[in-house]
Amino acid sequence: MRTLVTGAAGVIGFELVRRLLERGGDVLALDQGRKGGLEDLERLRERHPGSLSLVRAELGTEILREHARGPFDAVAHLAAIVGVRYVCDHPYETLSVNVRSTLDVCDHALREGCKVFLFASSSENYASGVDAGQVPVPTPEGVPLSIADIALPRWSYAASKIAGEAALFGAAPLGGFVPLVARFHNVYGPRMGPTHVIPELIERCRRRADPFPVFGPEQTRSFLYVDDAARALCILLDAALAGTAPGGVYNVGSPVETRIEDLARLVLEVCGHQGRIEAHPAPPGSVGRRVPDVSKLARLGFQPAVLLEEGVRACWEARKASSEPPRR
Repeated sequence: MRTLVTGAAGVIGFELVRRLLERGGDVLALDQGRKGGLEDLERLRERHPGSLSLVRAELGTEILREHARGPFDAVAHLAAIVGVRYVCDHPYETLSVNVRSTLDVCDHALREGCKVFLFASSSENYASGVDAGQVPVPTPEGVPLSIADIALPRWSYAASKIAGEAALFGAAPLGGFVPLVARFHNVYGPRMGPTHVIPELIERCRRRADPFPVFGPEQTRSFLYVDDAARALCILLDAALAGTAPGGVYNVGSPVETRIEDLARLVLEVCGHQGRIEAHPAPPGSVGRRVPDVSKLARLGFQPAVLLEEGVRACWEARKASSEPPRR
């Protein structure tokens, strides 16, 4: 199995590459290293000589033409600008980079050929419909996609992902490949920087913040550990290549709904910090509830294996290790 993975140094991309290599596949990994992680890919390449090709460059048509010759069994397009804080500060860049890169990779798949194209999308695509009472919770894949306020910078990310889904489904009939959309729901892991809720809370514990600010404590999310997310992607790719699963949209997440305040208390307990929780309003555009209906993915044999406490503990141990001096 030969796979092109964009965003290969990212939180999910790296774990997907690692799994594909461990299963004996060949991977062409592309990432510019904007957020780091290239050293991890280099170590993977050393462990799997001849199976991992690494392209360290900004994604674009010329780079793909030069370094990513096909055909491929699968293309997994995970490269994107993410992170609420950065998106809110850079809405045009978010939209431009995410949409252009998706079109570039779709064009490349049409030129070079692939059997399956997997696009990393987001639960943000329907999030505003939850607060508007237009979609059920848990939320299945077939609900209408919506944006609450097109002028709010936060929604540039959802707009880019909605456009990406449309681009993939438009390209698939032209290229004869199976289109897969993975709508991720709050994936987290040890390699993630402090720009998402779990690593942000862990970082506050590391700094012994007291009072301990928690934004939107009444809101809920479902959290999926990154190893489980990568395993879900492999299940989707295998099923699509085997012809046992049709193309389409799949929620990738956990069915367990967790209040943000309960998450904060869990993080405090795992990190051994006694900070007093100080409630703050949720950021503008942040939806009240988010939990997916994952029955479609479950029918392919997927169930999350890592409990939230186990995942948070793994993140905490990794964060502690990264701030310790090198062992002699």
